[in-house]
Amino acid sequence: MHTTKLKEGDDREDMELNQVWRACRKIQGAIFRYNFDICSDLKQHDPQCSGFISESIFTAVLGKYRKVAGMSEYELRDVTDYFQIRDGRVAYRQFCKVVCSETLNSSAKKDFSSGLEWNDPWHMNVITQPEDRRRLCLILYKIAKETHLPLMPYFQDYELIAQNVGVVTVAHFSRVLHFMKIPLSESDFLLLLRRYMKDGYLVNYVAFLKHIDNIIAYLKHHELLDNSHDIIRDFPGRLVDLELSELPPVNGCRIVHPIFPDACNHPKKFRNQCDLIFCVQSYIYKNQIRTSEFLENFDTLKIGSITKNQFERGLSNMGVGKYLSNREICLLAERYIDPIDTNRIRWRNFCDDIDTVFTIKNLDKMPQCVVESPLRHIKELPRVGTANWDAAPQNIRDLCEDAMAKIRIRIRNRRLYLHPFFRSYDKLNSGHVLCNQTNQIFRTNGILLSDQELNAVLSRYGNELGFCYTKFLDDVDPAEYAMPSMVAKQQLIECPRMARDNTEKLEVSEETIIRILTNAKRQALVKGVAVIDFMSDYDHHREGEILESDFKRALDNSSVQLNEEEANALCNIFRSPRRMTCVRYRDFCKALDEIFIQIETNMADQVVTAMPLLHLPNLDCVDCFLTFEERTVCSQALMKLARKPDEISNLSQIFKDFDREQCGSVTQNQFLRALTVREMHHMLSSREFDSVCKCFGVKRSLCLEFNYREFLKILDVLYTTGQVKRNY
Repeated sequence: MHTTKLKEGDDREDMELNQVWRACRKIQGAIFRYNFDICSDLKQHDPQCSGFISESIFTAVLGKYRKVAGMSEYELRDVTDYFQIRDGRVAYRQFCKVVCSETLNSSAKKDFSSGLEWNDPWHMNVITQPEDRRRLCLILYKIAKETHLPLMPYFQDYELIAQNVGVVTVAHFSRVLHFMKIPLSESDFLLLLRRYMKDGYLVNYVAFLKHIDNIIAYLKHHELLDNSHDIIRDFPGRLVDLELSELPPVNGCRIVHPIFPDACNHPKKFRNQCDLIFCVQSYIYKNQIRTSEFLENFDTLKIGSITKNQFERGLSNMGVGKYLSNREICLLAERYIDPIDTNRIRWRNFCDDIDTVFTIKNLDKMPQCVVESPLRHIKELPRVGTANWDAAPQNIRDLCEDAMAKIRIRIRNRRLYLHPFFRSYDKLNSGHVLCNQTNQIFRTNGILLSDQELNAVLSRYGNELGFCYTKFLDDVDPAEYAMPSMVAKQQLIECPRMARDNTEKLEVSEETIIRILTNAKRQALVKGVAVIDFMSDYDHHREGEILESDFKRALDNSSVQLNEEEANALCNIFRSPRRMTCVRYRDFCKALDEIFIQIETNMADQVVTAMPLLHLPNLDCVDCFLTFEERTVCSQALMKLARKPDEISNLSQIFKDFDREQCGSVTQNQFLRALTVREMHHMLSSREFDSVCKCFGVKRSLCLEFNYREFLKILDVLYTTGQVKRNY
């Protein structure tokens, strides 16, 4: 690489040029391995062949190969700044001479067997600060003194599996040091990574072990170690005895750092009695603890009071004691002190106050009382680790508001729906994700925030579990665009009365009997039930007769819903002449079987033939029956929607996000929201929408849901066969 003459003692400029050279070598190695032509990509943006392009284009082209080459954002920025001229443009032709020409010349001189010839086995990063360099030397001396066995075989075993040359992952590097009983604190371990990190995610253990071996050889050559491998007392400038803690925990290749302080060990100062009661109630409600079971065992005489020590022991057994200090326990004991004996605590009063988070005492005496569980102040109680946003500095609050405004504008302009992105990381449905996952979601959706703005947002919605995305989305993305604007908010209505609750008197006539039998036949046909199977269980002696009460009970079990008057009319028609309290259920079942079979009798041969009747496929519920007009409207609506099947609109992904239980159905509101997100709601009128929902309706408990899997299949069939309404 062409470099300018450096001034003597200018360490900073030397360091920057070294970083530029390292970044260029990474790009050369990537070009050799994957054989992509980065120079041609740059020349496409220079039609006049001037040799200069804008900074944004140069950064975009290099950013496309950044992950392949293993470059960091800082290295990409250094390369751009190095080849940039005064007017802001970048001399890409000089860059191509450095990167591409050397690669072509080297490949022409000799044949390569692999892409590892471009790797630098002695790759090390420069530590600029003198204090960090001195501390790094002390750490290496300490490791060299603690090491009694060679470390090379432990790293080479990893190479046999990973097929890496001279590098290991951060997790394996930490694991080997921990196995060799080499304790390091978190800051010291990060300093080692700064020195020997390579390609942004690997550690060059060859250079690390070479330094350790050089230190050991130096100490032995100058006879500075005794027989126990300790530094001799006469060593000039004896090393500082570093009391190093254990290695930080490693999760995969990422070191987990505590982002928020442990608020359990550092509780809020000067909490009053109400705050303490709310804290205990919140803990009891989250863990579903019976408070009295931990305190009543101390009250052997059942007098309702225990000593202060017993009260403190009971709180510790519940698990609340670790969240309360001694001052707070004393403050809590003063609230429930026994006025008769000031050395005892009235634990029953304490349990009654705490249990109000579940229910109200003596609720059986107040039937009209509405219980709120949990209480509103407990539900809105901030989690442990949540920052006091009211006491936050004004500059942090302003940064957070600016960031929230940017996110709202981005969501409104791009019509983003962030809920599925957060839910994909939240496997336990706790409403929280990690902070680095939040930053990744922002970058995926093109929400670019500065470090200060991102930290302000994380500090506002962060707690002990991570980033509370549910509260964040309620503030920044209420998803109002996905809510149906054509339908008003539904009012609460009373549950429909059961069929047996109908008190209207029924006039028994031939027309009424035919209507009742027709209704029973229709329900048996639609639901596909065999009523005789439910009634024969009550006929233990196979006499063909059952009690009237059993007859009504069997009708209810078979889902043939009739009111009391209709059931009494059927009982009177099929009543047994021998027993007035029994009903001939077999005659009733024969009348129902006429909808499934047809009896033909040949009088000449005295032969009885049962001919099966063919019907339409079974429907899921009675409410999904469509008339001729509704079927016509539904077919026209499906022909309109078939213009955008699943392979074009990708509706299945939205339905799967709504269908958390994977049952194949969603609510009608969610179906309308899915159409709105894909901009297909304007293709249907309200009447067509109701017909489609009724056509693909599925009965789930007490609600009518939408079977989206069958809906998507029908759209694919209509699109494939060309049955699409073109003039829409």
